[in-house]
Amino acid sequence: MSVCDLVVEPGHVDAGSATTEYVHALTGATVELRCSDLTSRHADVRWRRDGVNLEPSPASRFQLMSEDALDIVDVQLDDAGRYSCHELNAFGDVLRKSFVVQVIGMINLKPNTRRRRYSTVELSHIGGVYEIRN
Repeated sequence: MSVCDLVVEPGHVDAGSATTEYVHALTGATVELRCSDLTSRHADVRWRRDGVNLEPSPASRFQLMSEDALDIVDVQLDDAGRYSCHELNAFGDVLRKSFVVQVIGMINLKPNTRRRRYSTVELSHIGGVYEIRN
């Protein structure tokens, strides 16, 4: 029988119960992403967009409304992507919830020179791909 020491280094822990929520947002709107299942009311929560840490502040369009809620103010097409909230503890960070944000917006195209009317199309953006609907 052998004995070994267990060493746990801080890192990312994927909570098996983490859920993914799909969110559809219109350009110009405000969207609230709410992290759930935190183990503490005063947990140290970090938000990420496409794997990169977000730095929410009142001066930016990404704002923390409470310990567990992130608002995206004046949503733009480029805000589409994967967002996640992570709870930090002594063992690293634990993924608590992820969001796939799809942004839908309207744009006007140049007028048709013969009829002098504008065409309006709907744009949907996710994962770096624009989809155009007429």
